[in-house]
Amino acid sequence: DTIMAEVFSEDLVASSETLVEDFKNLYEFKERLLITADELLIQSLIDIVQSLIIQNYYMFLQRSSIRMLHFIAHYKQFNELNEAYLETICKNPSLLFDSDEFVSLEENALKLILECDNLDMKESIIWKKLVQWGKAQHEQKLHELTKLIRFYQIDPKKFVPEVWEYMDILLKDLIKDVVHCHLDSDAKPSYKTFLIRWGNFRINSELINKEIVLLLIKWIDGKTTDDNTSKGFHYKFNLLFRSNLDGHASQAFHRRCDNKGQQLLLEELQTQVVLLEVTIYLIGMEIIFIFLLDTNNLKKAMLSRVNHNLSDCAIGCDGAHGPSFGEGPDLHISNNKTI
Repeated sequence: DTIMAEVFSEDLVASSETLVEDFKNLYEFKERLLITADELLIQSLIDIVQSLIIQNYYMFLQRSSIRMLHFIAHYKQFNELNEAYLETICKNPSLLFDSDEFVSLEENALKLILECDNLDMKESIIWKKLVQWGKAQHEQKLHELTKLIRFYQIDPKKFVPEVWEYMDILLKDLIKDVVHCHLDSDAKPSYKTFLIRWGNFRINSELINKEIVLLLIKWIDGKTTDDNTSKGFHYKFNLLFRSNLDGHASQAFHRRCDNKGQQLLLEELQTQVVLLEVTIYLIGMEIIFIFLLDTNNLKKAMLSRVNHNLSDCAIGCDGAHGPSFGEGPDLHISNNKTI
């Protein structure tokens, strides 16, 4: 029978009052919502309930992350709810992976998590948890999910002792290629590689963190600040020079940084505020931009790209000084690091 919208609205209010106190009612309510929303075709009601659940979703995840993950795996049409759950689990993986019910997780639900680039967990630990799950499930399920493990990102010191014994369920040529790449840093993987997962990414810097690096990557790729299409890393950043370790002399700067390819320069101007300039060469084209940000509020970051017709006078650097910006120069780092 068709349910009247007025009746449903009353039911919505009544159910919302019991969501927090009665966990079981949450799932009964969700199932009823799906059926009713399908009959009424009222997206606004779905949006209301999603918003209501999201207000308390962290508590729900703490109580039963497995059940919540099963729900979003089965009902992917709840986009906001799905994103909130996955984002929280990726930031707090112990909610799921340390659960006593983890081994009972359905394959499609675990697959959702393993596909996430922003899962903040080392790959070696993810692998160990997957093996634990596989032993409680079926070997064929384990075999399918191993395709989502980023073996090239596992710490070389942990790869052989933790992965080698499971060679019988893995693609042998893949494992051999991973070992080869670990032994030869210049070797390129022969098999599909993934974006560097959040938990596997390392940045050796006292000024920037992973969130800032992800923002930098967006700008390097020509994307906007609010672009969220990618949550993984496809660039590696190696520390070349740090003034509090290498000194403030311009000669030391040039000795370590000259002719080293694409480089990123960071300079702290005042507390919590950082000026960053990056010169990246892609397919023969020079991409230069300068930006200012507050490390406590990335949303207010200011970006300015250099006019390529004026790039010769935009950034300069000579052997007696550090980098300079503008024709003046407007901003100059001298030999003793005076700005």
